Amino acid sequence: MQIANAGNSDRRRFSAQALQLAQMLHDWDPIGVYGGDDPNPSPDEYDDLVSPILTALRANPDPTSLARQLRAVLSSDYGLSDVVNIDEFAERVVAWSNAKWDESNP
Repeated sequence: MQIANAGNSDRRRFSAQALQLAQMLHDWDPIGVYGGDDPNPSPDEYDDLVSPILTALRANPDPTSLARQLRAVLSSDYGLSDVVNIDEFAERVVAWSNAKWDESNP
């Protein structure tokens, strides 16, 4: 998984699914942007992760595999060595992805 370039993280081009994932990333807030001192943090802080996560989900990873991929990208691109609740986030994302797939294929 690699961080998307800025052109791939334009919310105006996000699908409904991408917007839902962006909200999940916002709620998770792995670097603490939304609970910090900035009174007006950018709402798109994690949008560069949306496309890579959606791409990773196409391979139908288990939560452990997705968490491993997220750890690697957050370490290399965000400089984070210890990410809080990454396993729980990966579980939620995989469950969400599986539910979305089930809804689209009755």
